[in-house]
Amino acid sequence: MKKFKLQRKKMIARRASHELVLTMAKHGNHSIDIEYNISFITDADVKRFFSAQGMDFQNVVQKCREFRKSVPFFENLIGSTWNVLGNAKVSRVDAKTDQKDLEVIGPGTITMSTYWAQYEEAEKALDQSIKNSSFSDFHTALVLGIASIESYIRYRDQEWNKTHSNDLIQDSKNQKVSFDDKIDLWIPKMTGGKRLDKSIINWSNFKNLRKIRDDNVIHSKSSGYSISNQKLAEYINKFKTGIAKLLVQLHMLFNEKIPSRIIRGAHAPDVEIVEADV
Repeated sequence: MKKFKLQRKKMIARRASHELVLTMAKHGNHSIDIEYNISFITDADVKRFFSAQGMDFQNVVQKCREFRKSVPFFENLIGSTWNVLGNAKVSRVDAKTDQKDLEVIGPGTITMSTYWAQYEEAEKALDQSIKNSSFSDFHTALVLGIASIESYIRYRDQEWNKTHSNDLIQDSKNQKVSFDDKIDLWIPKMTGGKRLDKSIINWSNFKNLRKIRDDNVIHSKSSGYSISNQKLAEYINKFKTGIAKLLVQLHMLFNEKIPSRIIRGAHAPDVEIVEADV
């Protein structure tokens, strides 16, 4: 009997690679713009930079179709969480208040961003889901992925409150605000009128994934579950748009640099079913 498994495709479409390279350059959390004193606003800015480095932009795009190839210059491989060795001390200082809000004296770890760390952990669970054809691992990825989006909104409202003491945004037991209201009401307030575009597939797939999480994890009423590999692959492929690309959208609304890991996840190859080696 033939055996089958889930596996990511090794290549992405040229159009996806083109978007990946440009998004890394224009919106990624690199420091090339500071180092070279260049603004990467337009596609032409990016192409001129590669040309100045003796690299053809179209060749870069073609090479980055192989998904594990890093985008030259613009892909920041540093993650959200640092390991602190020995007796070293690492602190985080809030840029707005100049106050130290995190500190660890090693050995230990320090996570600079909750939403970013949650996204990274979600991707690890997603990889396990693919490797093991596991709906349970996918549940973990969903819980963490959706939590990363909720944490990003929480981070943004905290940033707003630091500089708007007379116009605070609040969500408490006595003044509960739904996630959808935060998207519809808070974001335009915090961005000066910009709204999340819900007409594209990101929001639709987010709602689909949130329903899967709610039905199977948060409010599960069944004593068991079943799922085909085909359906699991469909769900996993929605993670790219419903979680990663939605996070990209949110960052862009706030003109905030995006962790490279999230940009890469937003352009990940689809998962397919292939015959397993036996």
